[in-house]
Amino acid sequence: MIFGSMDRANQLILHKAVFYRLTALWVFFEAFAGGILHGFKIPFTGMVVSSLAVMCIILIAWHVPSKTAVIKATIIVAIFKLMLSPHASPTAYVAVFFQGALGQLLLHRGKLFRLAAIAFAILALVESSLQRLLVLIVLYGNEFWVAVNKYIQKLTGSKELESYTWWLAAGYILIHLMVGIFVGWYAGSIAKKTTEWTQLPAHYLIAAEALEGAETPAKKKRKKWKWFFAVAWLILGLMFFHAYIDPEAALLPKAEVLRIFLRSLLIVLSWYLIVLPVLRSSIKKHLEKEQAKRSVDVQSVLSLLPQVKFLFVKSWAIASS
Repeated sequence: MIFGSMDRANQLILHKAVFYRLTALWVFFEAFAGGILHGFKIPFTGMVVSSLAVMCIILIAWHVPSKTAVIKATIIVAIFKLMLSPHASPTAYVAVFFQGALGQLLLHRGKLFRLAAIAFAILALVESSLQRLLVLIVLYGNEFWVAVNKYIQKLTGSKELESYTWWLAAGYILIHLMVGIFVGWYAGSIAKKTTEWTQLPAHYLIAAEALEGAETPAKKKRKKWKWFFAVAWLILGLMFFHAYIDPEAALLPKAEVLRIFLRSLLIVLSWYLIVLPVLRSSIKKHLEKEQAKRSVDVQSVLSLLPQVKFLFVKSWAIASS
């Protein structure tokens, strides 16, 4: 009876340690991996980072038996995103919470785990691609896509104007779907193989002493140009309003390309100056409450981040050699 209680206690401690390590890895991918992968000149960095996050969620679901482990990790990751990337767009939080909620819903350790992992990875990556396409549609408007179709029509010499952009969008989504199949299958496979990794050859193992000096560099602060953006937004807004009221005397340039550019600029500035601060304030308010509740979890993950970064860079170097 006593030994059984001790075994359960040891298992809980082990699960907690694994949970913090995998959550720290997910935090690292969300906050730092993009810049590091860009330095390695890896193409499709956004898709790679999303795939790495999906793999972390799959591993958490497999190794931590708690029914709320994935959603708990999601909240911690969102808190760190607020701490380490305060200028992150609300759409980034949407992606994180979508992945976390979907992972919590679909991933349960059992015979069909790998199949569930594949379905989860497909849905997560396809959602990521749809979100990016939606941003492009809102940002550039229908005129941009028509202009692209006309340009491709001239290149191909086609007599009829076809919707080439829809084919491009479908291809973009298809790439994410295929990557999702691979990521889900691969992550589901390594989840079951991790118990064998303690038997790896010595040159694949990184000594614990090497982790002690690992540090995370502080981020440089960005200069604020809000006053300049505000003036530019006001001028553009007045120009478009004047064009709407009196189209014949519009101050906007007649060239379609310039109109598309100015419209996109107006939308970006409106988002940056008006919508983003409101959404960011709301997200910050809710996440700061969660941070106060989960201070122990946050500190545990924070202490692991320098080591996780060191391990990631070292592992990449070993894999490349």
